[in-house]
Amino acid sequence: MDLDWEGLAVAFAARSMLMNHFLDRATGEVHAHLNGSPDLREALLHERSGRYLRIPKSTPDVDAARCRDFGPRMENATARAKALSALASGGPGAFRDALLSSPNDEKAWFVFRDRRVREELKVWLAAQGVRFDTSVPQA
Repeated sequence: MDLDWEGLAVAFAARSMLMNHFLDRATGEVHAHLNGSPDLREALLHERSGRYLRIPKSTPDVDAARCRDFGPRMENATARAKALSALASGGPGAFRDALLSSPNDEKAWFVFRDRRVREELKVWLAAQGVRFDTSVPQA
């Protein structure tokens, strides 16, 4: 089965409490439903039957760990110090805002984060018993 890797990555990195993401075990598609939407009821029935698997949301702690792991890879030492300080005082959003002062590091952050999310996804999918092609291209 082909998995919707882009949809999975978006869902896995999401933190919105208004959105629910599910992997359809039969098709590999990702379905997103807003809280209170009529389609969410059907998705919850599919989840109970085992067809849908709820995709976990990211957390501030997970996002912060990704930021800390990226810090040493930054090429601009001044931007790195500013970003890590922003992370300590304001969290992952402040870290990302601080990256704006270094376009190369900002670009590298998104590549790093996307690859990290893919690796985390592979571990999660395997733990859920979802089979997938291990040669999935990197983001």
